[in-house]
Amino acid sequence: MINRRKNNYFKKIFFNQKFLTLLGLIVIILISFPFAKNALKQYRVNREINEFKKEIINLQNKNADLKNFVSYLESDQFAEEQARLNLGLKKPGEELTVIKTAAGNASVSTSSGATIFNIPGYEKTKPEVKKSNPRKWLNYFFK
Repeated sequence: MINRRKNNYFKKIFFNQKFLTLLGLIVIILISFPFAKNALKQYRVNREINEFKKEIINLQNKNADLKNFVSYLESDQFAEEQARLNLGLKKPGEELTVIKTAAGNASVSTSSGATIFNIPGYEKTKPEVKKSNPRKWLNYFFK
């Protein structure tokens, strides 16, 4: 009889609706933890992939810009501009004009009015006169 009551008591608890609901909820929670962990890991991997794709696009754009720059440096136009700017060469019948602006920028243009370069800070400055050592000390202490 005691055995029957214990057996009946366990059946009553085990087949109780609240117990089965709680058991089902625990099973669902235990199953959802690995799923959530994998979903989070997948999200991080996808985010990293997207960052790498953006970096690839940026590097491809930089590569294209560098190729364009190299082709410009190899062009005759660049050689002509450098000869005009650095060597003071000009085409026959052309006059070279250097226009200094108030901000200290210089613009090099041709007689036709086309600006070749607009170079900030392009102005020929006089080399500094070297000061003697005593003059440097006087300037250091008294100015």
